[in-house]
Amino acid sequence: MRHEPGSRVDRFEIVDILGEGAYAETYLAKDLQADRLVVLKSPNPNLFSDPAIFQRYRREADIAKSLDHPGVQRAFDLGENRSEHYLVLEYTDGVDLRKRIRALADHRGRIPVAQAVEWGRQLADALAYLHSRSIIHRDLKPENVLVDHGDQLKIADFGTALVDGAKRLTWKHLTDGLGTPDYMSPEQIQGERGDNRSDIYAWGIMMYEMLGGRVPFKGDNWMATMAGHLTQTPEPIIEIRHDCPPGLSAIVMHAMRREPEHRYHDAAELLADLGRIDELHADSYELTPEPAVGGMAAAQSTKHLWQIAAAVSGGFLLLCALIITLTVVL
Repeated sequence: MRHEPGSRVDRFEIVDILGEGAYAETYLAKDLQADRLVVLKSPNPNLFSDPAIFQRYRREADIAKSLDHPGVQRAFDLGENRSEHYLVLEYTDGVDLRKRIRALADHRGRIPVAQAVEWGRQLADALAYLHSRSIIHRDLKPENVLVDHGDQLKIADFGTALVDGAKRLTWKHLTDGLGTPDYMSPEQIQGERGDNRSDIYAWGIMMYEMLGGRVPFKGDNWMATMAGHLTQTPEPIIEIRHDCPPGLSAIVMHAMRREPEHRYHDAAELLADLGRIDELHADSYELTPEPAVGGMAAAQSTKHLWQIAAAVSGGFLLLCALIITLTVVL
């Protein structure tokens, strides 16, 4: 159920509504016993009729409670009985990375190279921690990274994360590999679950955007954007950002290779290279254009994109019907 500012949920007083979506609602709340601000994430009860989405919530809760790293948003397991389902998450006094990038960007949307490198290292360090625990985020993007007033980053929102090797979940409204089109890896677009290298790919897209002022693949709609990941070769960073060190350009472009086996295996390898940028050169990695996904694979990928479009449309229509029904009943 929706909570208004000033209302109580167990030991928490709602301070503000941070966000509302089809999957969950998030609130800024005060823990009256611990005297601290926290974030409550409450799944949308209208969707609990689908057992798989409840399992997604449970999976997110289990993953979040297992994490303890300064670059990852923590969850608090307070051990008490609750009147409803919700996650209690660490509160970061700041903004998301998207807003911070906009505040720092020049007229071309680019941020200083030194700041991009620092944030890239922080993200890689947090990803290395996750990958060491066999956790794959699968939806890394600026909106899912929090920035405090000291410009320290925290990866948040593990709603699509999974533990490598875990049982696959299927939600009838979305696919299990769905992420965000601008940052989705080619293998996720083709319907695969993704692995460490999918997070590496998203990291590369974020770095490309911070350094170049734009994402590498853009289309008139999200399907065109996703098709770009499968068929287009991005312009090297060093060619659109001349003050970018050659070694840094090589790292970013290596992270963004279309074929997973051509990228870093995990974030630990990436982090090691970020510590020796000056030792690398523009040709330190094989970066020749890769062939587009073609033939039967292309047909299957196109079919998968249309299936996603149909699923999203169907889910949206179902949600609208639920809202209308509840409105009529009330």
